[in-house]
Amino acid sequence: MFIFDNHAHANEITGLGAGEVVRRFKAAGGGGIVFVALLTWSIGGRPGDRGWVVRLYDQAVKNAEVARAAGLISGAVVGVHPAECVKLLEVGWAEAEVEEFMRWAVDLAARYVEEGRAVGLGEFGRPHWPVQQRVVELCNRVVLYALERAKDVDAAVHLHLERGGKATVDSIAELAARTGIRPERVVMHHIEGALAGYAFTKGLSPSVPIGRRGEFEDALKSGPVFVVESDYIDDKSRPGAVIPPWTLASKLRQYAASGRIAADDLRQICVSNVARIYGRRLPIE
Repeated sequence: MFIFDNHAHANEITGLGAGEVVRRFKAAGGGGIVFVALLTWSIGGRPGDRGWVVRLYDQAVKNAEVARAAGLISGAVVGVHPAECVKLLEVGWAEAEVEEFMRWAVDLAARYVEEGRAVGLGEFGRPHWPVQQRVVELCNRVVLYALERAKDVDAAVHLHLERGGKATVDSIAELAARTGIRPERVVMHHIEGALAGYAFTKGLSPSVPIGRRGEFEDALKSGPVFVVESDYIDDKSRPGAVIPPWTLASKLRQYAASGRIAADDLRQICVSNVARIYGRRLPIE
């Protein structure tokens, strides 16, 4: 039984750090995990500082290296969270300055993929909280550029998005179509379970948070067309914010043991669908 966590964070500054996260995940039966870049200020950095973005990306890369050294299948996804756009606008940056910075961050992420240090870009996207329309439009331009660059390097993109129902799915499908990226490379991170099937019909890759009550079950109603994630933030000050990867592993093993999910469906979710997203960047099958 192979268990894969498609989106997690590890932070030795605020939390347990990759070594302990990986140890606990593996002990619970975990076999693979993707570590995603955090926020610049979550590692003590300053928004808009390019040097701190490099450190941020390097942390995610190191986390994946720790996981692989422990025998797990792992890769890093690097990018700058849309909250960075909001922060920079709040402190007085012009929209053009923010967009230039974010495009640089996208290009840097693409370079990490080209150099074999990362398996994808992210999490880029849009704020999940209310913001002005101009901020949404700015973030959409960044998303469009991230999709274009991901297509260039044949990599996955993890998108942080609002939970706006089918309208959110449709908007991302439209942006993906405009770039010509293979839609399965586009990961709708933290999507509502009930929308997993709809996103899949658009060719996208839904990533369902297993810690939200009932969402895994809602997703399964459309069949094993999604991947699962813990979205663990590794922050000791917010221990109950999301479930940790080892709880994800335990839950999936319990679901399989109790018959709530068939072994073939679990393999589809944790192996075949992961391979569909990352392709040669993350050999898993």
